Amino acid sequence: MGEIPDADGIGKVGNPVCLVPGTLICANSEAREIQSIVEGIRVLGHDGKYHEVRRTIARPYAGTIFSITTHNLGQTVSTPEHHILALKMSHIPRKYDSYRKLLPDWLRADEMEKGDVVLYPVITETKDVETIELSVPKPKWDFKSKNLPSQIKVNDAFLQLAGYFVAEGYTRIEKSKGTVGFIFGGEEDRYANDVIKLVKDIFDLDPAKPEREHHSIHIMFYSARLARFFAGLFGRGAENKHIPHWMLELPTEKQQALLCGLWRGDGYIRQHAAKYVTASRQLAHQVKALLLRQRIIFSFRTVPRGGIHKENYCIYVKDDQSLSKLASILGTRVDNPPKKRNHHKSWFDSNYFYVPIRRIEELPYKGVVYNLEVSGSHSFVSNSLCLHNCGDLMWIFIKVKDNRLEDVKFKTFGCGAAVATSSMITEMAKGKTLEEGMKITRADVANELGGLPPIKMHCSNLAADGLHLAIEDYLKKKGLQLPKGQEKVEEKHEEHGEEKGEEG
Repeated sequence: MGEIPDADGIGKVGNPVCLVPGTLICANSEAREIQSIVEGIRVLGHDGKYHEVRRTIARPYAGTIFSITTHNLGQTVSTPEHHILALKMSHIPRKYDSYRKLLPDWLRADEMEKGDVVLYPVITETKDVETIELSVPKPKWDFKSKNLPSQIKVNDAFLQLAGYFVAEGYTRIEKSKGTVGFIFGGEEDRYANDVIKLVKDIFDLDPAKPEREHHSIHIMFYSARLARFFAGLFGRGAENKHIPHWMLELPTEKQQALLCGLWRGDGYIRQHAAKYVTASRQLAHQVKALLLRQRIIFSFRTVPRGGIHKENYCIYVKDDQSLSKLASILGTRVDNPPKKRNHHKSWFDSNYFYVPIRRIEELPYKGVVYNLEVSGSHSFVSNSLCLHNCGDLMWIFIKVKDNRLEDVKFKTFGCGAAVATSSMITEMAKGKTLEEGMKITRADVANELGGLPPIKMHCSNLAADGLHLAIEDYLKKKGLQLPKGQEKVEEKHEEHGEEKGEEG
C-alpha cells in the first residue's frame, strides 16, 4: 500500500457520485439545497466539524437513483455509487445489542438494505461566547429612548429570552420608533411573565400593558434599537426565523436554556410525547442540531403545503428516556409516562446518532445531479445521511524493469472490499510481464480472495481495470503499442459510463 513517487505508470479508476437537486445539505447554520451551494461555503463533515467546499460539480445523468428513507431523519436520493457512513446489518441477527458490535463502513447506496443503520454526525465544534455587542447605535437625534447596555451577557437568561423570541416574537421597525412583541396563548401566563422579567433584567425595559384578546396574551416593548437588534440576530417573519450559527456551537449546558425557550414557545410536552412545529426550514434543522447535541432521540417530518396551510416542519420526541430528558430541560416533569420503547432502535455514541433505514426505492432519473468537493473531511451531511464526496477511487502505481512489473502499489478510498481487491491485485501482478498483467481479469481477483459477494464485485472490476490502465499509461509514455488482443480499459469505462480520472 502506498504511492511510488517516480512510478512508470499510474492507473486511476473510480465512479462518479452525485445527489439530485433539492437535496438539503447542512451548511453552516442552515440546510441549503445542494444546487445553491458555492465554493467557500462551510458544510458539516462526518467528523462533526465544518469544512470549506473547494469545488461544486454538476453533470447530466440518466439511470437508476436510490431513494433512502431513514426512520428518524427523512429521505436522501443519490446515484448508486454514493458512499454512505453506515453499519451493514444483513449478515447478523437483527438484535439491538448486536448493532453496537459492528464497525462502521462507507457503503454504496446500491449496497444498502432496509434495516441497515446509518451514522449521522453530531456537531462537535464547541466555542463558548461570554458576551455580545449590542451593535445597533443610538441615533444622535434620539433624546427620549432609554439607554440599552452596550454588551449583553450570553447567559441562561438571554438564551432563554432568545428562544422565546424566535418562537413567539416579532419586530416592527420604524425610523424613530420600533416594537419588540411576543404573543402567547391565553393559558401561557407563566411564559409571558418570564419574558417580562427577562427583558427587565437584561435591558431594563418595561412593557406596555399586556393585551388579552382571542385567547392570547400580547406583550409589547417599545424600543427601536432593540427591535433592530433582534431582527438582525434572529430574522423577521415566521418563515425566516433562525438562530445565529455561534449559538449552535455553545456548550451544551448553555444550549439547554435556548432549547427551553424555543420549545415552550413553539412546542408542547405531554405524558406520552413532545412535539415542536415551525414554519421556518432553517430553524427546524437548527432545533434538530440542538437535540442531537443533547442526545435526545427524535423523529423529523416535513408537512407539505396544502390548502391554506404553509409548509411546516414537525419534530417528535416519544422515547421515554428522551422525553424525560427534554422535560428536565423545560423545567417540568413527565409523571409515570407510558413506556415508549425505542422501537426504531436508534441510539447515540459520543459522535453519532445511529438510525435504521426504513425504506429504499430504486427510481429512474434523467436530469442534472450535483456533488461537492470538501476539504479536510472529504464528506458532507444531508438532512438524513452522512456522505463521502467521492465513490470508490483507486490509484495503481507500477514500476517496470525488463518488461516485468518490478513493483506495484495502491492507494484506495472505499469499503473494505475495495481495499482488499487493491491489495490483492498488487500481489498478483508483481513479477509478471506486462502481457501477463493485462490478462489478469476481474474474476481472477475475486477468486484469489476466495470469492466476493455479488454486491461487491464492482471492487474487483476497479482493481483489475486500475492495473490495466497503469500498464497502458506506461506503454503510452514509452510510445509502445498495446499487446494484440487486449481491449483498452478506457473503452470499457466509456461503455459502462464510468469515470476515468476526475473525482466527483
